Amino acid sequence: MTKRVAKFIFQNSLELAKSIEGNTSVLFYYNDVKDYLDEDFVKNNDVKKIIIIREEEKEEDDKIIFEKLKSLGNLIVAPSINFNRMNKVKIALMMCMSSGMLSKDENLIALTGVSDSIDTSIFIDISKEKELLSFKGEIDLEKSVKPEVFERILRIALELANQGREGKSIGAIFILGDKEKVLENVKQMIFNPFKGYNPDERNILKVNLDDTLKEFSLLDGAILIDADGVVESAGVFIATSSAVTEEIPKGLGSRHLAAASITALTNAISVVVSESTGDVTIFKNGNLITRIEKAL
Repeated sequence: MTKRVAKFIFQNSLELAKSIEGNTSVLFYYNDVKDYLDEDFVKNNDVKKIIIIREEEKEEDDKIIFEKLKSLGNLIVAPSINFNRMNKVKIALMMCMSSGMLSKDENLIALTGVSDSIDTSIFIDISKEKELLSFKGEIDLEKSVKPEVFERILRIALELANQGREGKSIGAIFILGDKEKVLENVKQMIFNPFKGYNPDERNILKVNLDDTLKEFSLLDGAILIDADGVVESAGVFIATSSAVTEEIPKGLGSRHLAAASITALTNAISVVVSESTGDVTIFKNGNLITRIEKAL
């Protein structure tokens, strides 16, 4: 029964997207629909499709599967963490918008569920969305930092939030992009552990620095990363906390206020891990864009 319902939701969501005027994409996780990808209703439907594949699935599946997915639609690699229905959609939305794959002017039908299946179809008018995304004006994440850089840091932040470090919950701030302006508004609190290294040796897209960044997130202060993925510094103090134009939601403290402030003064993006809740919050233009709750 469950598979029959999932197939029905999938097929009808594709047909619905095709019938809607304007730009409407259908977003789904590979593992939720992999049993139906060879069906004619998928292959013969020219609706724009966005396929999310978890990192562990990408590593496990052979090249033929990966190429088949790319032939069906746009492909996004997400962290290998099991989230609830809505957080699966939030993560996919953030990654799609950071890459320019989706814009504020588009519609989206997002398919989601639990236990690697579909049980929910959500129609999203991105320009009016207030529950999954909270923003004012343009987000333009892709103009601030390379999509691959944002995706890598988001994954690291989500892993920190859900796994902690050495069995302990930790908080962290990652500041991405607009290096020169950011450096004008921060102070180095400790000796910079990245100082003196060649840029290629501290570029998260060229070298696997995941564990290094997780280790240095234990330090007080923020980690700075430029738009191309070069880690500039760790353990820096954000020198301002007064530039935010809207009230930070209740339950978010000084770490979040500082992270929001630096994005109000610069074109940077802040990704914050809450030590107390394990939530991951993203700020841009001094505003909270979205909050991804810790997986249970």
